[in-house]
Amino acid sequence: MSLDELVAVNSLLIERETSLADLSHIETTISDILGEPYPFDDPAVELPSRKKAKRAKAPKQPKAKAAPKIRRLKDGETGYRVTLVENGERKTHDLLDFAPFQKLLAKPLPHHRIQSVATLDDTLNVADTLYETP
Repeated sequence: MSLDELVAVNSLLIERETSLADLSHIETTISDILGEPYPFDDPAVELPSRKKAKRAKAPKQPKAKAAPKIRRLKDGETGYRVTLVENGERKTHDLLDFAPFQKLLAKPLPHHRIQSVATLDDTLNVADTLYETP
């Protein structure tokens, strides 16, 4: 066991002892108030803490709109052209693989918004537009 692990275990054991001492003090105080030694017989009344209440159903969250899936390149297509706005400036990136940008399309960063995604042909002209912002 390393020194750091030993220190962590000892500090947790000290915390446990403190909690047990607090619990013992509480039980002694209850015994003094009621005039009976601890542990007590269960009270005739059902305690609220022993009731198993029905769990409230969590309200349904609206499903997040899924980001559009960008298809793979077809024959004759050589890459992707992504147009986006970065910090208010419009930029265009030509990519061989769109995978790194798929997460950005799903969850845009505060200052990065993808405007359009298109495929490129052999002459680097737009072959097909796959996505445009509404």
